[in-house]
Amino acid sequence: MTPQRVAVILAGAGARGAYEAGVLAELLPYLDRAGSRPALYVGTSAGALNATMLASTAHLSVDEQVARLLRAWRSIRVNDVLEPLARTTPLALTRWAGQRLAVPGLRLHGVLGTRPLARTVGRLVDWPRLRANLDRADPAALAVVATSAAGTGRSVVFVDGPGAGVAAFSDDSRPIDYSPAVITPGHLLASAAIPVLFPPVRLGPDWFLDGGVRLNTPIKPALALGADAVVVIATHPAVPPPRSAEAPPPAPPDVDDCVVQLLDVAMVDPMIEDLRTLMKINRLAAGGYRVVPFLFCGPPDRASLGELATTAYGRPGGLLRSVLNPDLPLFGVVLGSRGTRRGDLLSYLLFEPGFIDAAIEAGRRDAARLLGDAADRAAVPWCTTAIAPLRRAAAVSSVPVGRATASADEMR
Repeated sequence: MTPQRVAVILAGAGARGAYEAGVLAELLPYLDRAGSRPALYVGTSAGALNATMLASTAHLSVDEQVARLLRAWRSIRVNDVLEPLARTTPLALTRWAGQRLAVPGLRLHGVLGTRPLARTVGRLVDWPRLRANLDRADPAALAVVATSAAGTGRSVVFVDGPGAGVAAFSDDSRPIDYSPAVITPGHLLASAAIPVLFPPVRLGPDWFLDGGVRLNTPIKPALALGADAVVVIATHPAVPPPRSAEAPPPAPPDVDDCVVQLLDVAMVDPMIEDLRTLMKINRLAAGGYRVVPFLFCGPPDRASLGELATTAYGRPGGLLRSVLNPDLPLFGVVLGSRGTRRGDLLSYLLFEPGFIDAAIEAGRRDAARLLGDAADRAAVPWCTTAIAPLRRAAAVSSVPVGRATASADEMR
């Protein structure tokens, strides 16, 4: 049976959101041909931006949707996201010193200025068209995830659209609150407000931070919103490839490596656990559960996009790029790790054409390899009971086909 309520789930990723756009460029036309055009978009941070752009173009043909999404990502530069560091760094240091010295009125809320991001979000999304699409339930719902900053510390899923079928309620098993909302640029800014780096965003009486703090890949909310199939797109693999027997012994991790590991704990491990739960229920469930077929697409290993960022940053023309955007050399110094995962941190903020283009092409390539021969068939190869890792070599095994069953309440 063809699923009627397909949800596309988009993880938070910063500049890595270009990789998601590349995956979508391959998967959306394929789903459309198979009669499984998405009805729900659920996203966090950069994934929330992708989800909102897709919801605002749902009235268009899928080819035009994809074209607009790719054009949007290829138009973004660092100065479309952040204020110049030469302007914000002295102010941040002054506020930090004032806070340490208890000077009234001086508190540091975020190291980087994000006023350009607010303008970019307003430019990239056709907000009147988004409202018109959601009012006619095309798509049925758009959901954006943020994290309560000054109150409960829980994940908050803001849900827009008459097809959402959700009233305000709480799920205490993971702590998640669901809140009906009219999605605005403020919701996207809140979902992308990286703690410490970006200032928190006020929505109504409350303050919010990046949704990736607790729920970077919102699989459970998609199920709670009634999805009967899910497409999960992330910028990390769900199953890392096994360590090669010929690989040299690892070096001791440096500080950059440890920061990357902390990011993995916050952003990747919960996604892996949710996917494992989805598959485990299939193997153990008796009757009473609804079938939830799914596809997952991510890069071959956790270092893939970091390596692309390192290569893009080091390509010829660096002097010209530095003149045009003097913040790039500083990003390279501060974020360009020399550890075992060099480039990972840089890849989150490298809004630079070389990396954006490379990430888009990597996403397209990985999605095409995921689909394999199925891309020529009318039916989607839904469902897996095990996820095979994508390999970097040309010969890639397609994802095994199986069936997964779940209810929203089982996603612990």
